[in-house]
Amino acid sequence: MKNILAAVLAAGLAQGAAAQEPPKGKAAVDVVFIIDTTSSMGGLLEAAKSRVWAIANEIAKGKPTPEIRMGLVAFRDRGDAYVTQVTDLTKDLDKMYARLLELRPEGGGDGPEDVLQALSDASTRISWSKHARTFKVAYLVGDAPAHEDYADSPKLERLVKDLAERGVVLNTIQCGSGGQTEEQWTRIARLGEGRYAALAHDGGAAAVDTPFDGRLAELSSRLEGTSLAFGSRREAVLSGLAAARGMLAAAPASAVAERASFKAAGGAGGAFAAESDLLEAVEGKRVDLAAVKEEELPEALRGKDAGERRAVLDKTRRERDALKAEIAKVAKEREAWKAKNAAPAKDSFDARLVETLKAQAARKGIAY
Repeated sequence: MKNILAAVLAAGLAQGAAAQEPPKGKAAVDVVFIIDTTSSMGGLLEAAKSRVWAIANEIAKGKPTPEIRMGLVAFRDRGDAYVTQVTDLTKDLDKMYARLLELRPEGGGDGPEDVLQALSDASTRISWSKHARTFKVAYLVGDAPAHEDYADSPKLERLVKDLAERGVVLNTIQCGSGGQTEEQWTRIARLGEGRYAALAHDGGAAAVDTPFDGRLAELSSRLEGTSLAFGSRREAVLSGLAAARGMLAAAPASAVAERASFKAAGGAGGAFAAESDLLEAVEGKRVDLAAVKEEELPEALRGKDAGERRAVLDKTRRERDALKAEIAKVAKEREAWKAKNAAPAKDSFDARLVETLKAQAARKGIAY
């Protein structure tokens, strides 16, 4: 899994996907998960791994359609294998998901965790958008309060204020209920102009496999197979696509299906970024097809004259459009099946998160 992760991350960096600001004036959502990854958080981590693509799909339903970036701050406590691991905001959600899949619940055991370091990193190590129209939101998720007794840590109120000054809404989600955590995290949410919620310890979001998941995975693989990587990023993109296939082999079937829907709806990330996909670059008038050097072309276009190259692009466009339409059709059938056979969990990690985000995003003119 670590080799797969490294390849996905390398591809994302090569494509310039990490921390890339949305176009000025475009509706956008920056969302960061600040998650306790100690031993008691296994259920929530599995819920997050199975539902994060469903969350992305729900965010994408906003009007106007927002560009989405996600980031991750995993935290434990001093004396554990790590205190924090930070994945910066990126529009290449495969990068963030690869990090999430790698996380394992370990350590902890003494009650409070180093929540303060996690909040500090969420403020100072995350490249929050500076654009006025971007809705910026963080979710602090865990089951234990902060170590406020560490003498060298900033005060909790100061850390929350730092995020607020960056325009970030801070919500808290407690796994379990009661005790010092509820009191403290209610205060954090109030200071962060967000909401507090308490969930079952396992996150309350079981993965629901459907008869349509395999078909969506197949269609998504075919769609990504139409990539026309070119130029200096060509090898990195191809390596990233291969790594993503390995990553998805370790993911829940339901997550792979939700990812297929997200990618087909326009969230294709690095595979079809105009910076690295020739079809998107030509259609977006970023490059002149005739000016691309032979050695920088995708294999499918090499050794062809101008007319033949254009024909390959036209054929690829028709193929992509057909695959996207088929994915949308199967995804709709999947949702209908779930509505009939699997009652939605209203008090789950993803449901609470999406409910909160949709209400708060109205502050930036994004309606749901």
